[in-house]
Amino acid sequence: MVFKGITKTFSLINEDQYNTIGAFWDEMSLLYGLENLQGLGYNWKGNTMEYAIGLKNGEIKDYNLTITLPDDNWIIAKGKTDFLKELYDEIYKDGSLKYEIETFNEDGSCIVKYYR
Repeated sequence: MVFKGITKTFSLINEDQYNTIGAFWDEMSLLYGLENLQGLGYNWKGNTMEYAIGLKNGEIKDYNLTITLPDDNWIIAKGKTDFLKELYDEIYKDGSLKYEIETFNEDGSCIVKYYR
């Protein structure tokens, strides 16, 4: 699978990524609509991570990331956006991730697909 999107680097200090990536989602949702987007977390290093947002179908104009991801062996977790931290606490109990793909819905539900 090929993911194309806009990528940025985010700090993990004090779990601030929930706020800063959330603001990134808000910005992109205004342009493309929440349910048309997917977010990719990758490249965790020390106190930072890379995070990209792309369209589920099509390409965002002026995207700055193209990455080939595995096609198989993703694990799926479903939850509520308001409890995203708790969902990730559960996911990380079994160790670190190589990739995560998030989607969010207007009804407050979310899906996290992750790959170790």
